[in-house]
Amino acid sequence: MSQGKDDFGIYENCDFTKEMELEERERRKAPKGVLPFLALSPERAIALLYMLLALTFVLFMALTIVNLRRVSAAWEALEQARMRSENSHTTVWHNLSEVQRALDKQLSGVLKTIHGRLLNVSQEVENVRQKTTRCKAECGNELSDRLRVLEERNALEPVLRQLAEVKQEQSRASALLDTALEQTRNLSEILCTKCPAGWQQFAKTCYFFSTTNQPWLAAKRSCNDFNAHLAIVDTEQENKFLANHIMDDRVFWLGLTDTDNESKWQWVNGRSLSLSFWNSGEPNNAGQQGEDCATIYSNGLWNDIICSSAEAWICERSC
Repeated sequence: MSQGKDDFGIYENCDFTKEMELEERERRKAPKGVLPFLALSPERAIALLYMLLALTFVLFMALTIVNLRRVSAAWEALEQARMRSENSHTTVWHNLSEVQRALDKQLSGVLKTIHGRLLNVSQEVENVRQKTTRCKAECGNELSDRLRVLEERNALEPVLRQLAEVKQEQSRASALLDTALEQTRNLSEILCTKCPAGWQQFAKTCYFFSTTNQPWLAAKRSCNDFNAHLAIVDTEQENKFLANHIMDDRVFWLGLTDTDNESKWQWVNGRSLSLSFWNSGEPNNAGQQGEDCATIYSNGLWNDIICSSAEAWICERSC
C-alpha cells in the first residue's frame, strides 16, 4: 500500500514537471517584445480583458455623471443670469419712463412760465414803442417851433450858428428815434403775442389741438376756417412740442398725405416730405382701401391710416 502511494506521488511530480517544461518552452517560443500578459493562457487573458473593460466603463460613467452635473449647474447659472437681466431691463425701462414723464411735466411748466414772461416783456416793449413814437412827434414839433421862431426873428450870425446846431441836434435825435422804433418793431416781430384764445404757442407759430374727431378732409377744411392749415412738422423740436400736447390714448391728424401719388408724401402746402418720424414698419398702406393720411402719437411717432377715419387734428398758423 505504501509503495503504491509513493508511486502515485512520483507520477504526479513527473506530470507537474512536464507542464512546467512545456510552459517554459512556450515562453521561449514567444516573440521578443510581446507584452507579458500576451503569453498568458487564453482563459486568463479573457478574464483580464473583461476586468479592463469593466474598469473603463466605470470610469466613463463617472466622468459622464460629473460632466452632466457641471452642465446642469452651468445651465442653472445661465438661467438665473437671464432672469436677473430681464428683471433689470424691466426695472430700467420703467424708471426711464417715469423720468421721461417727470421731465415732460417739468418742461411744460417751464414753457408756460416762459410764455407768461414773454407776454409781459412784449407788453412792456409795446408801451416803450408807443412812448417813443409820442416822444418823437412831440420833440419834433417843439424843435420845429423853435426853428421857426429863430428864423422869423432874422437873428444875427451867432443865432444862425445856433440854428444850425439845433438842426443838427434835431437830425441826430430823429435818427436815434428811428433806430429805437426799428428795434422795437424787430422785437415785436420776435415775440409772438397774437395767438387766439385756446391756441398754443411754439416759436412764432400758433397751434390748435381739437377736442373732437373728424375725417382728414373735414379737419383740413376746419383749419382753413381759422385761416390756418393742418400741422406741418419742420424740425425735431416742433415734433416733440406737438407730442407733448397729446394724451396717451389719442392720435391727431397731420397735414401730410400721399393721396395724389402713392408713396410720394407731401405736406398740405405742396412741399415734399424731407424730415420724418415714422413708427417702425410705417407707412405700410395696409388694407384694401389703403392708408394715405398721416397721424402723430403721443410719443412723437407717425402712422399712416385711412383718411376717412375720424380722428382729432392739429391746426397751425403764424402769429
